[in-house]
This record gives sequence, structure tokens and C-alpha cells, in this order.
Amino acid sequence: MFLIAPAAIGSPLPPACDHWQLTDPPAQRYVLALARRAFDAYARTRTVIDPPSPVPAFLRRRSGVFISTMRWGAPRTCMGTLYPTQPNLAEEIIENAAASAGRDRRFKPVKVPELSQLNLIVSVVGTPRPISEREVVALDPARDGLAVKYGDRYGIVLSGETPYRANLLAWGHIRAGAGPNAPVELFQIRDLRFMESQFK
Repeated sequence: MFLIAPAAIGSPLPPACDHWQLTDPPAQRYVLALARRAFDAYARTRTVIDPPSPVPAFLRRRSGVFISTMRWGAPRTCMGTLYPTQPNLAEEIIENAAASAGRDRRFKPVKVPELSQLNLIVSVVGTPRPISEREVVALDPARDGLAVKYGDRYGIVLSGETPYRANLLAWGHIRAGAGPNAPVELFQIRDLRFMESQFK
């Protein structure tokens, strides 16, 4: 999962694991429903839905978000932002859901018959923390992700994407377009991850 991420605008969320409001199951269901509505609308009609009005309080903060889908246990799409680009989390979710549905150049655009076969995942990203390469060995891939910055490109490996710590650095380099010995900046990522399959 990766993105060429833009620079941060304003102040992002504190680490996502500390954003307690989004750990509430009704809030998680709301987030997933919003992402699904935006994803399906773009897949069906190539339209970006309007944000909810009013925006719920727990979606008024700003944060990066990744929207990914799995089909039969394999990745189907993933697009997102490491840093916030929209006025609030609701609009960040909507924009990235639309991007995931039809703008991920690694995959063919999602077709309408596929929609019911997809398990949608929302990852709300906390503030990236700069780390050294020596600190990577202390990361837990089940809990920690890694962002590798090479020039203006980022290679993102989200938590839970791999069970192997060594893959964090290797995959991050590849996704950033960096060779194994290229000079890079490293950032630890924590995210809150919601899956539709949790509520089925």
C-alpha cells in the first residue's frame, strides 16, 4: 500500500491509537458506511459524494487516511494520504474512497459486479514519527507501519500488512522507488484500522 504523499496542511491528528472517539463501535460503523457509500458511488457513476451535514464531531479533526479493499483474501485496491489534505476526516475518507475505487493505477478500476465481493478497510493514520534505521528492529508489524521517504516520494507499509519486520524496510524502499542503499528518511506509523468483516 503506498502513495506519493503531499506535504502536510495544518495540524494532523495526534497518534491515531490515542484518538479514543474512533474506537467506539458505532463510530467505526459510521466511518465504514461513509467510506463504502463514497467507494460505491465512484465505482458506479464516477461521482464524488458530498460530505455529511453536519459533520459528526468525531470526524471534524484532520488526519491522513487509507482506503483499501480485499477480494477473496487478496488486495484489490488501496489509495490514501499519509498527511491530511482535506478540511476534515469525513472529506478525507470520501476523497480517498473515490481514489481507491477508480484511480489506483496499479489495478483496473473496480466494476459494479465486484462491489459485493469486496471487504473494505479504513486506516486512520496518526502523526508519523521520525525514526532511525536502527529503530526499525523494534517495530511490531502487527501494530506499527513504516513510511520511507525518498526525495518527494513515500513508500507506505501499513500495520498488519506483513507479519515480518524485515519487509517493512524492504517494501518501503521498493514502494518509494529507492534502492536498498539509497539515502531515505524513515517514519513510524500508527493507525486505527476498521474492516467491514469485523461487523458481518
